Amino acid sequence: MASRRKFDSPWKTILEALFPEFMQLFVPEAHADIDWTRQPKFLDKELAQTVRGAPSGPQAVDRLVEVALLDGSPTWVLVHIEVQSQRDTAFASRMFQYHTRILERFHRQPVSVAVLADSEPGWRPDGFGYARWGCSVRLDFPVVKLMDWANRPEALTESGNPFGIAAAAHLAALAAGKRPNSRYVRRKALYRDMRRMGVSQEKASALMTFMDWVLELPEELDDRFWSEVNEEEGGSTMQYMSRFEMKAIERGRQEGVALGRQEGVALGRQEGEARGLRQGLLEAVQLGLELRFGKSALAQMDELRGIESVETLKRVKDALTTVAGPAELRSIYSA
Repeated sequence: MASRRKFDSPWKTILEALFPEFMQLFVPEAHADIDWTRQPKFLDKELAQTVRGAPSGPQAVDRLVEVALLDGSPTWVLVHIEVQSQRDTAFASRMFQYHTRILERFHRQPVSVAVLADSEPGWRPDGFGYARWGCSVRLDFPVVKLMDWANRPEALTESGNPFGIAAAAHLAALAAGKRPNSRYVRRKALYRDMRRMGVSQEKASALMTFMDWVLELPEELDDRFWSEVNEEEGGSTMQYMSRFEMKAIERGRQEGVALGRQEGVALGRQEGEARGLRQGLLEAVQLGLELRFGKSALAQMDELRGIESVETLKRVKDALTTVAGPAELRSIYSA
């Protein structure tokens, strides 16, 4: 079932990519107190060391983020975020243990936030404590229950906040289950909601990756989705190096290797495969240039065809996923 899927990697990624938006949408009081001119710092390594030996729940995502306060206070607030995607009877206890360990290690007062991304509307742990003989301890923590929006996902997609798209995508995955056509329809609708929202290219790419991951499609539907996305993008400035494009690039490389094997009899197998691989890489780079930057970028192919080094062409191909434009790409092979 979709509720049992492992959402840890996509949630870790989207929380880091859109952390201010996450706080604004789900913890607005905290968002208003944070100085966003100072870059939040994700303390994954420190968190792993702090909670070493402590129990971890199934399908739990833990993030520890260091942020500064807007009032100029020298104290940094540690925001502990835990995303839980299925019921866990020990969840509240674990929140308490993590909170106290963070306090003990850093000597700062952490804020623990729970994101309950499971499919059970009635499960809502929001605190843990105990008392005996006049001694009592208790931790209460804010809870973001995604299922609260299950019957009104438009409140997320129409919020104007990009993280609403991510939350709606998770809910769509829970609702669609293993029905690929339903996943396709929901993913396409969310893509269009995102485009209407007018988010930046960087945030849009993060959201597209998240949706691609949580609303996974079989290859045929996945290719159809990305093909339609590329067609809809047309000549706009927002282009994505999508999984569809990467698969197309890999196909070009494989075709080049196959060509090299065919030529192996005449040229010698090793030389033939090298020629084929180079040709496949050139085709892949050409495709990537056009998809990311439009047909005008293809003028750069005259320079690229003069590159004999397969390793250099591999670096160029890999760089197509991150460079801002053809000029930056040129620095990869002209250095």
